[in-house]
Amino acid sequence: MSSMNMTLVVARKEIKNIIKNKGLLVGSAWIGGSFGILFSTQASSLDNAVFSMALLVGVLVGYMFSGQVFMREKRQRVIETLLCTPLNLKSIWFGKVVGATIPAYLISLLTVALVTIVSNIMLHSLLFPSVVILTHILVVVPVFIASAIGLMGFCQFLFGMRENKIIGYLIVLGYFPFIIPSIIGSLVVSWVEVVVYLCVSVLLLALTTYLSRYLSKEKIVTTIE
Repeated sequence: MSSMNMTLVVARKEIKNIIKNKGLLVGSAWIGGSFGILFSTQASSLDNAVFSMALLVGVLVGYMFSGQVFMREKRQRVIETLLCTPLNLKSIWFGKVVGATIPAYLISLLTVALVTIVSNIMLHSLLFPSVVILTHILVVVPVFIASAIGLMGFCQFLFGMRENKIIGYLIVLGYFPFIIPSIIGSLVVSWVEVVVYLCVSVLLLALTTYLSRYLSKEKIVTTIE
């Protein structure tokens, strides 16, 4: 089985597990809905609302899903069974990242739609995100979410569960400086910002992918408590 096929096998498994977890889906929908309505009423423009909200909801929901696909499997010792399969560790890690990123990105897209609809109702006009923002949503946001989930998943594999309770919060907080400026209106979104955010996201994902080669099955097993 090729590395890509192994990754897809893991990704499909994680997506199915997330869909089956009704409580997790309700929680992620609540985050998307509440932030969608909040951003619609507080942001300085539709573009700023969509730009920030897509990132924020994606990272927060990604944090929830990474707990499902990485932390919960360690806590329930399911990961031990997965490590005994022919799948290599890098494919397991990346497959879990893909499996958590896809539903987190879909929740983010649904919230974008909600923000747009609510903004149009409030302003009694027909507004749509600009081409710059649409590019941001379709290209930057999924990579941004994947970089956050990849980093959280790497740490959840590397460290014990007690340490990860703190590390997960720190990673989410570390992404906030990229999100806050457009919320408070101090960032005027242009192609420059979209390219910068894309480059930062790609670099973070590439770095975590490179570091994942240093993970070991023995290390993961010893961090199960």
